[in-house]
Amino acid sequence: MRLSLLITLFSFQCIAASNSELQKELVSMAKADQEVRNKIASIGWKKAPSDLLEKLRLIDARNTDRLNEIVKKYSWVTEDLVGKKGVSAAFLIVQHSPDYKFQEEMLPLLEQSFLNGEGVTGQEFALLTDRVLVHQNKPQLYGTQLNILNGELVFDPILDKESVNKRRAEVGLPSLEEYKKVVAEAYGMPVK
Repeated sequence: MRLSLLITLFSFQCIAASNSELQKELVSMAKADQEVRNKIASIGWKKAPSDLLEKLRLIDARNTDRLNEIVKKYSWVTEDLVGKKGVSAAFLIVQHSPDYKFQEEMLPLLEQSFLNGEGVTGQEFALLTDRVLVHQNKPQLYGTQLNILNGELVFDPILDKESVNKRRAEVGLPSLEEYKKVVAEAYGMPVK
């Protein structure tokens, strides 16, 4: 089972966006994503009925297609265009996309947004970077991707593991050790 802890907080505070309708659409898409995932998580991913898993697949595919249309029209969405909530919603859609090629295509746009301070956080950039690398069978850079093997959390291979905490700090992430504790607690696993 692949795990990546994604802590996406949507602020209740209304953040100004020049395209509030697009912001609402993105937030609604992310809400559908989270509702179905939360329902599956409450049942258990291994016990989830096939119709619920199919619903998840359809939501992810529909969200990917729509975000692809949005990106073709606007390029990557910025905080000025859709507010912080809209950017975080768009990131969530990319992160959960079943289309790995789409994720790869979005990575440079997210990186630019992060570097330019246009709404993508360091955590979001790191999560997508590692997800893309793992799908390419390459070692991850930030150590955000884990699996549960024999009841234990195991990181996918990490490039230059001795320097990973320095890279994590550069994008605002806690140490690998702290992250593993947070993930273990989130999944109700013993902290080792």
